[in-house]
Amino acid sequence: MLKHIAIICDGNRRWAKEKGLPALKGHQEGANAVERLINAGLELNIPVMSFWVMGVDNFGRSKEEVSWLMKLSRIWIKKAFDKYTKKNIQFRLCGLRDKPAPKDVIDLFEKLENDTKNSTGLIVNICFNYGGHTELMDATKRIIADGLQPENITEETFEKYLWTDGLPHPDLILRTSGEQRLSGFMPWQSRYSEFYFPNYNFPEMNKEKLEEALKEFENRNRRFGKG
Repeated sequence: MLKHIAIICDGNRRWAKEKGLPALKGHQEGANAVERLINAGLELNIPVMSFWVMGVDNFGRSKEEVSWLMKLSRIWIKKAFDKYTKKNIQFRLCGLRDKPAPKDVIDLFEKLENDTKNSTGLIVNICFNYGGHTELMDATKRIIADGLQPENITEETFEKYLWTDGLPHPDLILRTSGEQRLSGFMPWQSRYSEFYFPNYNFPEMNKEKLEEALKEFENRNRRFGKG
């Protein structure tokens, strides 16, 4: 059974360009798609959903675009307090708790995380200010800082230092827009993940498309290296 679906939210700008709209409109529609999918996840009883919404590298885009994305993030998080805290959803922030993201946005995410930490329903893991290599580097640095000796570092120990500590590895990783790569997303956690690369852009995602992905997953034969 699928326990965790992770979605790389790609194609917001492409969607806008195809429709002759500004790129900023594409990001806004992408934020709306995240809301639709969270609601769909509740209806479909999915235990964990991860959304890669903002990579560390994305902060290298134009000042105008980054500023708009941060404004959109503030609005989305504040709406989440009203929309989802009563639905037993647990939110998690998966990413750096530091630069290049603005401190006030991280603070908002952490408040949402703290306020919903005791929720027992759907876990929504927001990958913001995230990079797979950055995650591995951060884990390594904290292991060194804690003074762990090499002989005491097991896979289980290492996992506790990852930002996904306590979450099951993703069974299915979906990337929209037709791009067939992970771009460094969850390099440790994706060892036995199934991949799904639909051609539509992220703002087009909805419950029906999510169900299509789940049906595709159900037809996969997962061996976990055992034959």
